[in-house]
Amino acid sequence: MSNLRRAFFEVVDEPKPAVGVYLSLYRATPFYGGSEEGGWWGYDTELIAYRHYPTRELAEDAKGRVEEVAIRSTEEASHRWGKRCLAETEWLDARGLEDSFLPETSGPETVLVRIEENLGCGASVGDRHYS
Repeated sequence: MSNLRRAFFEVVDEPKPAVGVYLSLYRATPFYGGSEEGGWWGYDTELIAYRHYPTRELAEDAKGRVEEVAIRSTEEASHRWGKRCLAETEWLDARGLEDSFLPETSGPETVLVRIEENLGCGASVGDRHYS
């Protein structure tokens, strides 16, 4: 360790290393997998946007603001999904059809906010086979 670094750590009470992190925004999109065991669903999670921060503290500060946007977006998606389900139910009722006439719905998407050291580690593709 250099003399300058050593002097810094001697003077500062609680030094923290400068380790960058990513504040990441993800969208989790559900899918209906199949009818086994009464029906099962999965999720695909994709990275939508990110920003690099030099410290976790700065990322935590921004995370609170981004979470407000994520909550609002998730609520809007849930509302759109509910309206679609209602429209489909009314369509079925008008034609005297059972709900099994249409395919199973997947559900609304969810928006997630994560702080991560490895960019994109929250992304995933759900298993398309029942297990």
